[in-house]
Amino acid sequence: MRSSVKTLVAKLLTSLTVLLTMSVTVQAQYIWATFDDPLAGHGAGPDTLANNFSGSNIVGGYGDFFSGGVVHGFLLNGANWTTLNEPLAGSGANQRTYATGMSGTNIVGWYIDGRSIYHGFLYNGSAWTTLDAPQAELSPSGGTEAQGIDGTNISGFYIDASGLGHGFLYNTIVKTWIPLDDPSAASGSGQGTYAERISGDHIVGSYEDAASVTHGFLYNGSANTWTTLDAPLAGSGGTYVYNISTTNIVGIYVDDNNVNHGFLLSGTNWTTLDDPQAGSGSNQGTYAAAIEGAAIVGLYLDATGVSHGFLATPMPQLAMTPSGNDLTVSWPYWNNSLTGWTLQQNPDLTSTNWTPAPTNDISSDGTNNFITITPASGNLFFRLTRQ
Repeated sequence: MRSSVKTLVAKLLTSLTVLLTMSVTVQAQYIWATFDDPLAGHGAGPDTLANNFSGSNIVGGYGDFFSGGVVHGFLLNGANWTTLNEPLAGSGANQRTYATGMSGTNIVGWYIDGRSIYHGFLYNGSAWTTLDAPQAELSPSGGTEAQGIDGTNISGFYIDASGLGHGFLYNTIVKTWIPLDDPSAASGSGQGTYAERISGDHIVGSYEDAASVTHGFLYNGSANTWTTLDAPLAGSGGTYVYNISTTNIVGIYVDDNNVNHGFLLSGTNWTTLDDPQAGSGSNQGTYAAAIEGAAIVGLYLDATGVSHGFLATPMPQLAMTPSGNDLTVSWPYWNNSLTGWTLQQNPDLTSTNWTPAPTNDISSDGTNNFITITPASGNLFFRLTRQ
């Protein structure tokens, strides 16, 4: 089958107090921000599917994904949306461009051409390169899907002439294709190994066994070892693993009611991730597609079956770093245009006179926002607020 997204802080430093408050919808200690491509919604399924991200950049697809229509890739940078259409992609029903991974300025994904054949692609911002695994069947029942990229290595899967799925690792410099087949995967048509994202020498994905049950896997390329990953709450629908960042893994599991739930696996701890706006009917729910640091992107299907992108971020904390007479106040960056946090200040907590901190003085290094001030005597309070 084919894989088709804290607490109140109060610290006292000499005479300076920093306060964090927030007004948000919170579940499992996450803040959930919904985003929809402005060009989505021209058909029965106005879907936005977030698939991967790097810093403030998010990639995915929009269009009638679940309704058989055309799908276009997108790149979201801050608040700016760019449509990505592979020049060789078809424009008919069930044809599409879908961006699935990024590393630096390079984006990978897959497209379906005018003959309904799947091809992987690599896009560097100006040029498109088609990626066809040598053993992929070039017919509508076969093809190649590039899913992840880390530096010069690309991961994904292809379908051979017998309908069997194989993972692959492709290097863009030496142009070598290495098949990846989980030893526990079955070898029948529609079964096999489906590699997704790559991080260093680790690749995650899913495989289907002889009983047609889907399991996640973690492949360690250095040790050539395969580890099966089954979410504890997964039903007969199985576990699908989509992304890895250092030791954190995200994906979905399907319960016995055919509802999808996102998950975060950190070490041996499994956390369910359900967007509060996700539907709870069959084939609805939440898909956790990618993780970077502590932030997670993906998609959810609402009660009407429409898909929306989401960015889930832990409730941020303000941090303070003194240096001489100066003080640097910082908080996680993530994608501020989506999360909407604003730093405010007030010299008196008994007053409601909170004012925005000087925005011209706020900088970002792609990981944190920060502002450096030289406090005057007396108290000065800071808070993050989200409207």
